[in-house]
Amino acid sequence: MVTPITARSTHELLEREAPLRALDAALEEARRGRGSLVLISGEPGIGKSALLSHFARERDRSARVLVGLCDDLAIPRPLGPFRDLADALSPDLAETLGGGSIPGEFATRLLRELRAGPTPTVLALEDVHWADQATVDALTVVARRLRELPVLLVLTLRPGELEPDDPLRPAIDAMQRTTTFHVELAPLSRAAVEQLAGDDTERIYELTRGNPFFVMELLAHGTEPPPPSLANAVLGRVARLDAPARALLELISVVPGRVPIRLLDLAEPEWVAAAAPAERRRLLTSDAEYVRFRHELTRAAIRSSLPYGRRRLLHRRILDALLQVDADPAEVVHHAEGAGDTEVVAGHALLAARHAAATGANREAFAHYQRTADLAVERRSAVEQAALFEELAHSAWLTGHLDEAIAAVSRAIDLAEQLGDTAAHGRCSSFRAHLHWFGGDGQAAWRDACAGVRSLEASGAPLELARAYAQSAELSMLASRADEALRWGQRAMQLAGSDPEIRARAIGAIGGAQLQLDIDNVDPVLEGLEVACRARLHEQAVFSLVALAYINLLWVKPDLARTHAEQSSAYAREHELDGMATFVDGLLSWLDLRAGRSGRALSRLPTDDIRTVSPGTIAEQQARMVRTEFAVRRGEGDIDEWLRRVAVAADRTGKLSRIGPVLELQIERALTCDAPLPIERFAEVADIVGSQALAAGCGAGRIAGWASVCGISTLFSGKAPAPHAAMIAGDWQGAADAFGAVGWHHDRALMLSLLDTAEALTEALAIARSLDAVPLEERVCRRLHEVGLPVPRGPLAATQANPAQLTGRQLEVLREVRRGHGNARIAELLHISPRTVEHHVAGIFTKLGVSSRAEAVARCADLGIT
Repeated sequence: MVTPITARSTHELLEREAPLRALDAALEEARRGRGSLVLISGEPGIGKSALLSHFARERDRSARVLVGLCDDLAIPRPLGPFRDLADALSPDLAETLGGGSIPGEFATRLLRELRAGPTPTVLALEDVHWADQATVDALTVVARRLRELPVLLVLTLRPGELEPDDPLRPAIDAMQRTTTFHVELAPLSRAAVEQLAGDDTERIYELTRGNPFFVMELLAHGTEPPPPSLANAVLGRVARLDAPARALLELISVVPGRVPIRLLDLAEPEWVAAAAPAERRRLLTSDAEYVRFRHELTRAAIRSSLPYGRRRLLHRRILDALLQVDADPAEVVHHAEGAGDTEVVAGHALLAARHAAATGANREAFAHYQRTADLAVERRSAVEQAALFEELAHSAWLTGHLDEAIAAVSRAIDLAEQLGDTAAHGRCSSFRAHLHWFGGDGQAAWRDACAGVRSLEASGAPLELARAYAQSAELSMLASRADEALRWGQRAMQLAGSDPEIRARAIGAIGGAQLQLDIDNVDPVLEGLEVACRARLHEQAVFSLVALAYINLLWVKPDLARTHAEQSSAYAREHELDGMATFVDGLLSWLDLRAGRSGRALSRLPTDDIRTVSPGTIAEQQARMVRTEFAVRRGEGDIDEWLRRVAVAADRTGKLSRIGPVLELQIERALTCDAPLPIERFAEVADIVGSQALAAGCGAGRIAGWASVCGISTLFSGKAPAPHAAMIAGDWQGAADAFGAVGWHHDRALMLSLLDTAEALTEALAIARSLDAVPLEERVCRRLHEVGLPVPRGPLAATQANPAQLTGRQLEVLREVRRGHGNARIAELLHISPRTVEHHVAGIFTKLGVSSRAEAVARCADLGIT
C-alpha cells in the first residue's frame, strides 16, 4: 500500500533531528552574544532549503530572521541576496545597497546593524555556491567577527557546484576560523523511505537512493509507472496542469531563483489564478514578495524542456517587465541575452560592469565589460571606446586575464593616439608597462613606462604624471636599481599632493628599494602599506605585502616571508586579485620546498607542463622555477633543458630577483653533477641587469656569495643575507650554520660539502639521504673519496621495506618523538648531537609529508608504523 500524499507533509524533515538540535544550540549561543556559523551542505534536492525554512518558520517569533537567496544568474548580481532583504533592513543599510557604495562600505554598515539590531538575529543565505564576490566578501567580514555578535549565520551550499579553485573555498576556510558547525545532510535511509512509500519502498529507494526530492517527485505519481528520468517525472506532473498554469511555470523557469511578485504582476497579470494548481501540486511556493519553485531541479527540468525559440520569447516578457522598473542591470543583461536583444545588452552591460566593479565584484565586472566590448565598435564613439577598453583592461588585470588586459589597453592606446589625447595615451602606456612587468617582459615594460612619462609630461596632467613616475619607481625597485627608484619616487611624491594611491605606490617603491639594501629599514614599506589599506587600495596593499614577502625571502628570513606571503594571499583572494594570488602561491611553494616540504610545495602549483615553450607571466615563471629547483635537487627529468628554459624566461624580465635564483641553481647543478662551474654566466648577468643592481642589496649579496663559491669576485659592498655574507668570506661552516638556523637543510648540506672534515661531510651525507637528494648525496660521496674518508653505509633493506622508507635511525628518532621527547632529550637517549636530531626530524617530516610533530604521530598511525 502506498502512503497517501496528504500524510507526507512532514517527510522533508525526516531524520533531520540532529541538524535542528545543532541550529537550536547555535541560536541559543547567539542569544547570549556569542555568534557562530552553521554551514548546511548537500547535493541538490537533499533538503537544505526545507531544513532552513522549517527552522526559520519555527523561530521567527524569538529572533529576527533574515533569509536571502543567491541566484543562478550567468553573472551574479553584486550583493544580490542582501538586495532581496532590503525591505527588512534599516533605511541606512538599504540606501547603501541602492547606491553605488564603495567596496567594504556595505559590510561595515551591515556589521553595525547586526550589532544594534534585535537579539538574536538569524542571517541565512541560501545557495551561496552562486554568490557574487561582493556577497562573499561581506559574509567573510561578518563571519570573522561572529564571536562578538548576537548573530547566527546560516549558509546553505552545494559543494559539488564548487570548482577546486572557486574563490568561495578560501572564503569558507577564512569564515571557519570562528565557531562553526558543519551540517552535511545525508540522503534518507531505507527506513525513512519506507515511512513514505510503504509497499513501494523497494522501487522508490532503488530509483532515488534516498534523495528527498527524488522521493517526493516519484511518490507524486502515485501508482503510475516511474518515468524514465526525473526530468520526465517533473514534466509529467506539469503536463497534467491546465494551460495557464503550464505557461506560468515555463515563464518562471527562465528566472533563476525566485521571481519578485511585482515583476510577475507586469509580465503575467493573471498569474495568481494560474499559480493555484501548481502550488497545490507542490511545484510552486509563494509568500508576500516572491514566487519560486519548491525545488530548483523542477525549474531546471522545465527550462531545459523548452525549445530555444520559446525560451527567447519568455526571456523577452521578463525583460520587458524589468525595463519598466528600476531593475538591477545584471538581471537586465541576463534576460536580454536570453531574448537575443543585443541593443539592450549594449545599453546595460556597461552599467552592470561599473556597478559590479564599484562593489568589488571584479570577476562579474570583467564578464560584463567583455560583453560591452564585443558591442563597442558599432555603438560607441571613439572617446567612449577608449574609456571602455581602459576599464576593461583594469578589470582583466585584476582577475588574472593578462593577455586580455594587454589587448584591451593596447586598443585604448591606439584610440588615444587617434584622438590626440596625450593624457590618456600616457596613462594607458604606463599601465601597460605594469602589465608587461607582470608578463615577464622587462624591456617592453620599461619602454612603455618611458613612453607614458613622455606623453604625460607633454599633457599638463600633474597627477597622471605623478602616477607614471610612481610606475617607473616601482619598475626600478623591482629591477634592484635603488638610486633610480628613489629618484622616480621622489618625483612622484612632489606631484602627488594628498592623492593616496600615488603616495602609496611611491612610498612603497622607495621603501622596497631601501629594504633590499637593509632588511632592518622596514618602516617605509609599512608606511606605504598603511596608506594603501587606509584608502582601500587593495591592489597596492597586496603589492606591498608581496614585496615584504619576497624581499624577506631574498634576505633568507623565511618565517617573516611566509607570514607576509600568507597575508598577501588571503588579501588577494578576498578582493579577487587573482593574478597576484597565483604569484603568491608560487612564492609559498618556494618557501615550502626550501623548508624540505616538497610534497606540499608541488601541491600548490598548477599542473601545466614545465616544458611549455612560452616564458609565461612572472607567476608562471615562479611556479616553473620551483619545479626546476625540485628537479635539480632530486635529480629527476631533463634538468639541463629545464634550467635553460627558466634562465631564458628570467633573462627576459631583466630583474636580478628573477635571474639570481636561476644562477644559484645553475651553480648547484654544476657542483652536484661534477660539471664545470658557470663562471661566464656572471658576466652575462652583469650585462643584463647593470652594475647598479650588482653593487648593493640582498640580491647582489646572494650573487656575490655564489661568485665566491666559483672563485671570482664582484663589485658588491654593503649588507648581505647572513648565509651569503659568510659565503663571501669563504666561511662555508658559517654559511651552513646560517642556512641550518632557518631550516634550509639542503642548503646547509651543500655548504658542508665544500668542507674537508669528516664531521661536516658525514652530516652533509646524512642530510642528503634524509631528503632523498640523490645528486647532493652523490656529490658528498665523491668529496669523501677525495679527502680519503670512508662513505657511511646507505639505507638498509629495512628502510626500503617500511611504508615511508625511513632509515633505522629515523625510526629510532620517530619513536622518541611519539613518546613526547624534545630534541635535546632524544640526543641524550640516542647518544647523538641535538643538531643531528634536528636534521633527522626534518627528514622524517619530509618523508611523512607533515609539518609538525603532532602530524607526524598521526601519520604513523595511518601508515601502521609502530
